[in-house]
Amino acid sequence: MSIKKVDGKYKLDVRPNGAKGKRVIRLFDSKSQALQYRNQLLSGRLENQADQASFDNLRLNDLIEKWYDLHGRSLKSSLDTKNRLLKLSKILGNPIARTLSPELLADYRKIRIDEGIASATLNRELITLKAMFRELRRLSVIDYDSPLLVVRKLREPKIELSYLSTSDLVKLSKQVDVSKNESLWFVFTICLITGSRWSEANGLTYSNCINSGFQFVDTKNGHSRFVPVDFETFDTVRSRLVHGPFLSCYSAFRSAMKRTGLSIPKGQMAHILRHTFASHFVMGGGNLVALQKILGHSSLNITMRYSHLAPDYLKQAIELNPLSKINRSGKKMERKLSGIKKPVDDESLTG
Repeated sequence: MSIKKVDGKYKLDVRPNGAKGKRVIRLFDSKSQALQYRNQLLSGRLENQADQASFDNLRLNDLIEKWYDLHGRSLKSSLDTKNRLLKLSKILGNPIARTLSPELLADYRKIRIDEGIASATLNRELITLKAMFRELRRLSVIDYDSPLLVVRKLREPKIELSYLSTSDLVKLSKQVDVSKNESLWFVFTICLITGSRWSEANGLTYSNCINSGFQFVDTKNGHSRFVPVDFETFDTVRSRLVHGPFLSCYSAFRSAMKRTGLSIPKGQMAHILRHTFASHFVMGGGNLVALQKILGHSSLNITMRYSHLAPDYLKQAIELNPLSKINRSGKKMERKLSGIKKPVDDESLTG
């Protein structure tokens, strides 16, 4: 049994019937309330089954709040995750959480898809919702497995990763230079020379400028990584950060991109700078394992998305195919042209 203070609340964690019995976790405004509730449980004056039944009949909104209080607040982007769950609950009509069925969720997803919401977004919602129910079951806040655990993710169409060419970068750089947001140039530059995510570059601090490179700590997967840069850029960025953090400049970047007239795939606005770094790195002969460490990918499989851009990859496709061996040995295959007229120009192929 324990009573701990968590973010201004008192968290009671107790097993009234011993180590192998049911676990009860509750939050209280004061320690005395937590102690009183614990004593009632241990004395048998409080019917644990009836109390648990009231939790089993909680509506989805209330269950989301309880998950947030007991676990969610400790996660990265916790408040944003909570708000997305509450938005989902509102659209579903805030049902009793236990009655949330696969059919109801399927109807919800159909409506959202018709509204133009991407499958990837709906899959992230499903993953978060499942994780919430699993955690609450683990904490014994609920004693049932949600029917949603059997729902499968939607098929996500593969999106080709786009990147900016050298001429595109020249156009974009000119628009970044004329922006009134003084932080835009710095964040834009950091993204392009390190492959960092926009949020990582925008959140870089003076203390993270070390050893002629940048240490990114607030990352997507929670693991910090270090990327070395040329001294001139390092010194320029550090000299700016000594006066304080960068201003928010994503909107300024979006405006700069719009002024270039370049067409950017949906969902890749700022992320295209990360793809551009990776693509140019590989096309220049960079090592994929090194790229994985620079980008902070948890798996090399993710980095392999850029492998088709490697010059060695393209050269090997020409040199290492089985027919090339025959050709090199002097036994070239002859093309049978009898009855086939060789096209004079491209128009003969289409007209």
